[in-house]
Amino acid sequence: MVAAEPYVAGTTTDFGLIQHGESYPQRDFFNSEADYPLYYGGVGIGKTRALVVDFFDYAGRCPGSRQIITEPTWGMVRDVLVPTIEDCYGPQEGVGFSMTRQPPIDVRFPNGSEIWLRSTDVRPERVLGSNVARVGMDEITLGHQEQSFDYLAGRLRQEGFFHQVKCTGTPKGRNWVWKRFIDAPMPGVHVYFAETADNPKLPPNYMQRMLATYGGWDNPLARQELAGQWLQMTGQVFPQFSRAIHVRETDVAWKTLKNRLGGIDFGGVSPTALIACGLDSGDRARAYAEWYKRQATLDETMSAMAHFQVEWGVEKWIADPSGKKEIDLLRKAGFKVSPAKHGNRIMLRVQILGARLNVHPAAKLPGMYISPYCHNLIMEIETLTWKPDVDVDQFERGAPDHAVDALTNVLTEYDGVRAARKGLTEPVLVYGDY
Repeated sequence: MVAAEPYVAGTTTDFGLIQHGESYPQRDFFNSEADYPLYYGGVGIGKTRALVVDFFDYAGRCPGSRQIITEPTWGMVRDVLVPTIEDCYGPQEGVGFSMTRQPPIDVRFPNGSEIWLRSTDVRPERVLGSNVARVGMDEITLGHQEQSFDYLAGRLRQEGFFHQVKCTGTPKGRNWVWKRFIDAPMPGVHVYFAETADNPKLPPNYMQRMLATYGGWDNPLARQELAGQWLQMTGQVFPQFSRAIHVRETDVAWKTLKNRLGGIDFGGVSPTALIACGLDSGDRARAYAEWYKRQATLDETMSAMAHFQVEWGVEKWIADPSGKKEIDLLRKAGFKVSPAKHGNRIMLRVQILGARLNVHPAAKLPGMYISPYCHNLIMEIETLTWKPDVDVDQFERGAPDHAVDALTNVLTEYDGVRAARKGLTEPVLVYGDY
């Protein structure tokens, strides 16, 4: 490694905010000289910030070095990585470094060093073409980045510099990251861990709000997203579902429900599903009618939609966003239809419905009820399972989820989900990332 003074005075001592047990994993990750350090745990443990400060510090101490920091998607480069750089070093831009704002985004320093900001949602060989000193992969657990990891590790060939791949992430099931870093670690791996609660700069009551959203520590997603546990997400997708809790005869008339929406999941050979849903006076969702038909034509679907509007008071339709052609035809036929905002991100859809099924610890009531006449919806929620031995973003083959998808389309409207950015395959949870 080329010796030089630190680029920004004090950066090597700015960590220590995140303490887990007797260690300071964020600072220790920054100082690590292992070949493959991994800093992982719950959301909000300063993963991106650790990489940014680390790579800026190295660029200042090692003139002429070339480094890369990656995110799983271009949207995350723009919305997570660039703002973190601006937060940490904004006042120095234009004097201590320059940074482009359109892809490819490059950071250049007066001493000849460069940091390239790239996404891994392209073919790995297109990530870069030159040899580099170091690589930092932020949120490596999202999506499928194993091939990119291997390709980037092979580009560590810039002569005269210390070579290293630093990685961060929140567990997403026992995928390739778990296998290569945790279960059977590669030579040169060193792991640093923290939980969300270890961050002393979280917003007030953040942990309490998140635990209420997930339904407490009994919910696997809470243990994954907040405690950083590597869970094998097999078995039932919605283990909190109970007919005794969630299925009940309509004890309020559908006409008294507000914001009555219809969810659509288009099918060809697989069933097309319609679900009518509304909010009661306590803002609990009520799924009160369904239509479910295999090999349904668009004419049959429109006839069922018209019936739902007359008989069940559906005011607007929220459809599978991948059915662009069908949405266009329905609009031309006079139906009010909008694409669901979840972008078909599987874990986001699971979190949306799971949060509604959770029983609130104080009120002792769930966030939604389902009419016993919604037979297919109930069956799907009960039987939907994870596919074992793969990443967590796959349901078991053959497990039907059409009515579940139709319902989730509606819940995205009720629960304020922002429109999905193109290319984003997983939910991005960035809270208190210090």
